[in-house]
Amino acid sequence: MNEVFFWHNSKDLARPKSMQEFGEAFVGMLPRHLDNLKVPGRLMGDGSRNLPLHTKVEHVAELQIAMRDVLSHSITRNAQSFAEDAFRALLERDSVDAGVLKFFNGWNETHKTTSLVSAKVIMRLSADSRFISVGGQEGHNRVMAHMHEVAKDDFGLGHEGHDGMYAHMTAAFDASDWVRNSYEVNECCEFSRFLYEVGVAHHNSAVNSLESKNSIMNAMMISVASELWNGSEYNFLAQFIEKKLISINASLSSDIKSLRDAKGYVLGHSGDVENKHGMHALAATQAYGRTVGLGFEVSRLKEVMLDYNARVGKAFSSLCRALNE
Repeated sequence: MNEVFFWHNSKDLARPKSMQEFGEAFVGMLPRHLDNLKVPGRLMGDGSRNLPLHTKVEHVAELQIAMRDVLSHSITRNAQSFAEDAFRALLERDSVDAGVLKFFNGWNETHKTTSLVSAKVIMRLSADSRFISVGGQEGHNRVMAHMHEVAKDDFGLGHEGHDGMYAHMTAAFDASDWVRNSYEVNECCEFSRFLYEVGVAHHNSAVNSLESKNSIMNAMMISVASELWNGSEYNFLAQFIEKKLISINASLSSDIKSLRDAKGYVLGHSGDVENKHGMHALAATQAYGRTVGLGFEVSRLKEVMLDYNARVGKAFSSLCRALNE
């Protein structure tokens, strides 16, 4: 299971880290993370294993500055505050009520980027692959390889049992009724509709049209923004989830498997998992730009990240209201 991070003060008492601190720690190490990023090799039919595909990401210093600007921007700070307040309100609940059920329904809507954006990018790239020139095939394959790394864990290729994780966690909270339509949160549904529209934008446009190319690059940038936001979000909650689960169901403390299943959704996405997905999405974005002749602009990624954070912040604000009604 992935590492859960804590800071210690001078009295050696654990102090939970904020989402901002998790984000700053990641961005501070961005050059090293990118140096170590690779697509794993694969076992071949003759028993040999091909070499890993090393990542080619450019403008790293400029990216690091832009990501720090995004982290320090009031849009991100406000969104993080809404998210942390929502999680704290959830953690303070001793029983399940409509607010808790709305939280789990709405929170689920905020985590559909893989299915609504990244997966649709992969589908669109797959459909376009037979129209790529011989000279562009290597670059196209590199884009696909990185997008596979973005999505594989969420689709169960790299994380067995992923599809059942959310259900295990909500069952442990005795909150399985979250799936009912009556607990939908409008702002969260609006957020998932935004993701869907990003994923399908201009999908019927001509293969080599500027509209199609730009829409795919924009979708990849949304994937970057989403995964990096998720990295801070899951790591924040991971600091508290086990204690909370045991507090609401004491039997979990002596049932290792059930406890592992209950906290698996959060811990399975904590550590470096989401940030690594974000870096692969970043590598895919740049590789795609090189392949189709679109310039990669750090300023454009920055705008996309801030727009994403504003939208997800609005969703979390609605979850705060639902929990505090």
